Amino acid sequence: MIKTNLFIGSRYPVNRRLIKKTVERVLQEHGLDNVQVDVSIVGARKITTLNETYLKHEGSTDVLSFPHHDKGQLNDFPLPAEALVHLGDVVISFPEAVRMAKRFGKLVDQQICFYLEHALLHLLGYHHDDH
Repeated sequence: MIKTNLFIGSRYPVNRRLIKKTVERVLQEHGLDNVQVDVSIVGARKITTLNETYLKHEGSTDVLSFPHHDKGQLNDFPLPAEALVHLGDVVISFPEAVRMAKRFGKLVDQQICFYLEHALLHLLGYHHDDH
């Protein structure tokens, strides 16, 4: 079972079902089951604070991922079969998704799912410098 916890402010109109389906698709494509992911859709102020506090990068960004395990460690934990491994957290900037969706002629939900897929790959241990 793949569980997606969504934390979305009421002022951000997003397709919750599409977000959950995107998480399920990406994780199933990578052979994962029995995992949990937390996804938050936030404003510019919150993502800026997270970016500056945890990554030490100045200013806002589009998406952040906070993995709970290093690459290759997901199956190293002896857990009961029914237990879910918390893969990590994804935080997406709604204002940035709106801005980039307009720029590329996409729906906001499509842009959010693009960011989500990118962040999920980071949670799985893939990074920009991997070949």
